[in-house]
Amino acid sequence: MDLMNLTPVQATLIATVVTTVVTTSTVAGTHLLTRARERRHLIWNRRMDAYGAAVQSCVALARMRQEIAARVDRGSDNDTVPDMTALGLVGAQVEMFGSRQVADLWNQFFDAVHSWTYALDLVEGRIRVVVVATDSFGLTSAPLPPIPEPSAEEKQEANLRRLDAAGERATAADARLLQAIKREARFQRPR
Repeated sequence: MDLMNLTPVQATLIATVVTTVVTTSTVAGTHLLTRARERRHLIWNRRMDAYGAAVQSCVALARMRQEIAARVDRGSDNDTVPDMTALGLVGAQVEMFGSRQVADLWNQFFDAVHSWTYALDLVEGRIRVVVVATDSFGLTSAPLPPIPEPSAEEKQEANLRRLDAAGERATAADARLLQAIKREARFQRPR
């Protein structure tokens, strides 16, 4: 087919085919780019939702630790305990949508809160630590010789020191986690 001898009908058909191919390619490319952008935005929104829940949990637990520490110092009874199940759900969101760094810091925070809760239970007498001697096979050995039992005041002092140390670790874990979340929310790369 000679281009110089094209009939108007042939020229119209060729122009239509070329226009259709270009239009279809443009629409497909735009669709793929839009879908990828929407997916990135969806993941970003879910990440920020998970980080928002993590920040709320940190702030609420920090406030709870302060209130409980004040009650313990006054010798008041306490029946408030952190909801570890809710923290586990927030942790699952952070694991799924958060960065690896924030997920690791969340796990450190969760461990610190768990240690603090355990120390609080010791202080308030909900848990009693019993030491049992075992032999090298893990079996309970013969009766132990009597070991002088610390007084109740000594136990309470040791438990209060443990609670204070656990509270400091939890506060430090809070600060590290919140700092990493703020850095990511501001689009800053870790240094």
